This record gives sequence, structure tokens and C-alpha cells, in this order.
Amino acid sequence: MGKIWEILHKPETVVFFDIDGTLTSYNYGEHHAHHELDYTPEFRDVNIYADCKRLKPLYDYIQGHDIDRIYCISREPHGHEEWKSDMVERLYGIPASHCFYTLDAGRKPQIVKDKVKELFPNIDPKSVVLMDDNDETLGLYMKETPFCTAHPMIFMENI
Repeated sequence: MGKIWEILHKPETVVFFDIDGTLTSYNYGEHHAHHELDYTPEFRDVNIYADCKRLKPLYDYIQGHDIDRIYCISREPHGHEEWKSDMVERLYGIPASHCFYTLDAGRKPQIVKDKVKELFPNIDPKSVVLMDDNDETLGLYMKETPFCTAHPMIFMENI
């Protein structure tokens, strides 16, 4: 499994969590993982985050870590940033000011690099963990940043 679990539990570690599929279970519709109105103009008016539930292993981790070292980075093409930030704060206590959004997942590595440089200019790159459920995004992080990467299933392996 490597050293990610150990790194996650060091007090100096900074973590950037993806939101959809990482801090939420991605069960937005009645009969689908996506909401039934997804890919329609009406979807912009649907708060899919209102009924999200806390994922206990992630909650326990976040509560046991310094909240000043916990951030979110998420792709958001539907204008749901405020609802998404409200959900993350309500369920996990992560301040909305710690949430960053992009229309293009391909920009996530650069956004994270810029934020780490701004907020933690002298941090060891091996003390930053980028957590995402998307294989392509994890690959981009590996290719374009010096930081560690993790898939959220790591919390299920260590319950």
C-alpha cells in the first residue's frame, strides 16, 4: 500500500479532497448515480447536495486533522459551487473559503500547485496529498505535480 496512510496521519500533511465521489457518495438521482435532470438546462436549479450524507471514515479523519490543512478542489460545470461548499461545511466542517472550483478537471493540478505555493510556500511536497476518485485526474496529478496522490477507498481499506 505504500506510505500514503502514514503520510495522511502526519500533523503537517495538507490534503486537497475532490468532492463528488470522494466527500459524497455520488448518489444524486432516484434511479441513477447522476441526477435524472443532469445534462439538461433545468439541472442548474437542482440542489443535489441538499440531501448528501456524511461519509463517516472521511469525517472521522477530517475531524482528527487540523482543519487549516484541509481543502477541497472540485470540477463544477453547473454553477453549484455555493451549494457544494455549503454541503462540505455542513457535513465535514471544511470552510467554504477552503473550497476551490474549476470548469475543467484538467486545471486541477495547476490550481493546487498555485494554492500550495500561496498557502504553504515552504512545505515538503511529500506532505501534500491530493485525493480524488477519478483515475484520469489522479494521473494528471502524478504527471503535473510533485505531490502525493490517494484514492478515497484508502479509508475503506483501513476501517
